[in-house]
Formats: sequence, C-alpha cells, structure tokens
Amino acid sequence: MTTASVNPSRRSYAPLARENRQKVLKHLEQAGITSGVLYLTGMKTEERKWTDCEVPFRQESNFFYLTGVTEPDCHLVIDVASQDAHVFIPKFSEDHALWMGPPPTETFIKERYGVQHCDVVDNIVKTLESLKASKVHILEQEKDLAAIGAFKDKIDSSALSTAVTEARMIKSKGEIELMRRAAKISGDAHIALMKAAKPGKDTERQLQALFEYECFRNDGRYQAYTPIVASGRNGSVLHYIDNTDPIAQDKRDLLLVDAGCEYECYAADITRTFPIGGKFEGDWKTTYEIVLSMQNAVLAAIKPGVEWEDMHKLANRVAAEGLLKAGLIKGDLDTLIANHIPALFFPHGLGHSIGLDVHDVGGYPKGVPRLTDPGLKYLRMRRTLKPGMAVTVEPGIYFVDAILDKALADSNVTQYLDVEVVKRFRKTVGGVRIEDDVVVTETGVDNLTGWVPKEVADIEKVMSA
Repeated sequence: MTTASVNPSRRSYAPLARENRQKVLKHLEQAGITSGVLYLTGMKTEERKWTDCEVPFRQESNFFYLTGVTEPDCHLVIDVASQDAHVFIPKFSEDHALWMGPPPTETFIKERYGVQHCDVVDNIVKTLESLKASKVHILEQEKDLAAIGAFKDKIDSSALSTAVTEARMIKSKGEIELMRRAAKISGDAHIALMKAAKPGKDTERQLQALFEYECFRNDGRYQAYTPIVASGRNGSVLHYIDNTDPIAQDKRDLLLVDAGCEYECYAADITRTFPIGGKFEGDWKTTYEIVLSMQNAVLAAIKPGVEWEDMHKLANRVAAEGLLKAGLIKGDLDTLIANHIPALFFPHGLGHSIGLDVHDVGGYPKGVPRLTDPGLKYLRMRRTLKPGMAVTVEPGIYFVDAILDKALADSNVTQYLDVEVVKRFRKTVGGVRIEDDVVVTETGVDNLTGWVPKEVADIEKVMSA
C-alpha cells in the first residue's frame, strides 16, 4: 500500500521548486500575464479496478516541478501578482493514522515544501475568492476542475502549458545534479549486467530483475520506463519489453539493454549493447562499430545553435558510410541518402528531451510541424539546441524483419543492397543501440552517462573482470 506520509530523510526539492515557479511566472509575464492565478492538480490515489489495492504513486511531473510535493490528492494555486503558492491537501479521515501513519499537517507541508500557504482541498474556492481571481490559468490537458467551483467560468488554458514547457526545457544546475545521480545509479546497474551476462545463463527477465535491484538498493526506487533486455534477434524490436527469453547460447550474440531509473522523479535513459560472451566478433562487431561512430560524430557536433534534426541527419550520413564500408549497401553516398536507404537500418529518431519524464516535454514547440521523411518522421524533438537543454543521443542499426521483408521485395530498393550480405547480418544480428544522456553547454555537451563503458575495449575489459 502507498502512504501519504513523508519520508523525513528525503532530500528537499523546495529551493528548486521555488526557482521553477519563478521561471514559469517569468515566461507568463513575457506573454503579458501579470494577474490571476495558476491552478494545477497533482496525481490522485488510484486503485486497480474492482479492488482496494493501490497503484504505486508517482507525482505528476508538472505538479512536482512547481512544488516538490510527493503526497497524492493535492492541488496547487499560485497567485501571479504576489507569487505566493498555496498547496491544498486532503481532509484526512480520523482513522487515517491507523492504516497509513500520521498524515502530513498544514504546518509540515509549508515547512517541508517552502510554500507560503497550506489548507485543505475543501477551501480552494474560498481561497480563490479571497484572491479575487480574475482568471484561472490551467494546463491545456487539465480536466479535473471540480474543486474550483464557479471559477470554472474564468478558465484560461492559452498560456500556462507553454510557460511550463519552456521552463522545463532548460534545466537548472540543481536539476542537472539530480539527473546526474539518476545516471550514476542506472550506469552502475548497467555495469552489473555486463558482469553478470553469460551465454545460456539466466533469462532476460532475471537480468531485468538484477537491473531493478541494483537501482532500488541505491535509491532509484522507480524505473523511468519498462526496461528493455533484448537478447539476440530480440534487439531488432525497438521497444521490446517481454524480457522472457533465455539469454542466447552463442557467445557472439549481443544483449541490448535499454534501462534507467528515476531519482527524485528525474529520469535516466541509457542503452548499452554488448556481446554475451564478453568479446565483440564478426558481423556483430561491425554493426556495433557503425553505431558507435554515429554516436561519436553527433556528440562531437552538438553545441548551442545547431538544429536537432541536423544531428539526426549527421548520424544518418555516418550510418550510410558505415553500411557502405561493411558491404550491406552499394552505390553513391548522396544517392543512397536521397533514397532513404540508411533509414532501412536506422528507422527511428536520434533522441529526445529528457528530464522529469523520460520523453520530456517540449519536443515540438507550437507551430513546428513534424517531418515526413523516413527516420526523421519519428523524431521526438525539433528544436534549436540551447545551453541547459537535456537530450538523449541514441542512434542504432537494426535488422527488422517487417522493414527488410518489404525492402527485399522491392527492386527499386534492392538495387542499393547487397542482398546476400543483408541476409547474413539479418540472420544473426538483431540490433545495436547506444544511448547517452547529455546536457547542452556553452561549448558542447556535459555527458551524464558517457562514463558507462561503450568503447569496444572498455566493455570487453569490464566483462572479463
């Protein structure tokens, strides 16, 4: 069962939340909003259907960003003019302490989260009346408005979502340190899997359990997403989460692990691909080295002012060069790219924004359309990079049955393929992805996860220890 009680040892997010509120209000001021109130609801206590078993609670990200509050069933009102924050908590029943422990008091909430006011949810309308709220600014997706009564007639959803999104896009030093901690916990867990993996030993599920155990015992209680632990050909499924197969018997086969925990609600997202037997060989090594070259080229090119889609195009070009050298594709480099041949093997977007959510907000500002070319159409972000933005860099090369079946049946495509070589790689190599979490700096990147082994020699050294 989840509990509403606060762990007193938990790190205080209050200073960051206060800074975040000021950032959001600054964005609203720039949009001409200097009065009214902001209203957000936190996550509610949820139970599985037809039971009294509670779903593990995790605070809604925007609410956490502005409050740091980790209790369920809370509401937030911010007076724009005074910048005062009002947190509203449930009116707890008399027997709450029996089942869940002592509930948080209004005094505790104010002290713990650094807000000026705390009251029970029943008094939200009274507070809005006292503030003489002319407008109630809400997020575009906010649906739970029952608590604000007649003030629903004063709703404005035109500006708050953009203000929060733009604030969240640029990470503060404090946020980056929380992300660095999530990265450290997750990176250590990846190394534990490199050391544990052996041909034919254990299952994908057992290695997933080891990853989650390593995170949990180091304060990464929650996973940022369902871990992907894909052995052999399973690596060709981009979001493979079954994790039920035995680890491959062939020592040359690869294990793709895409997994990361949360720390204080901030996500890590790391992918490493390594040989089950501890040594890269043959086509598996060739594929891996293409992906590593793709990622290294992008990491060297990222800096303020570059377009994210251009980083994808750079990775795509390096992929084409590697696939040509390996003999998988043939022809003129620019012609291959123009005909989207590399996208047969690199079919997804380069990466995405990361922060309080693993696929963080702000990928597409209002008015920015999605691209339609293969590969590019799956980009989760189209932005000009700025200092403080946090993104993942996760190129990959895959041999996906559904894509290759279609390609091999099309003579317009096969003219650019060495069909026999493609079939050879496809038979054994599932897929390779290498992913790091980076923060854009004034001159390049701060790679939060670059220390996790990914060079061929470094992975082989860890696995041989």
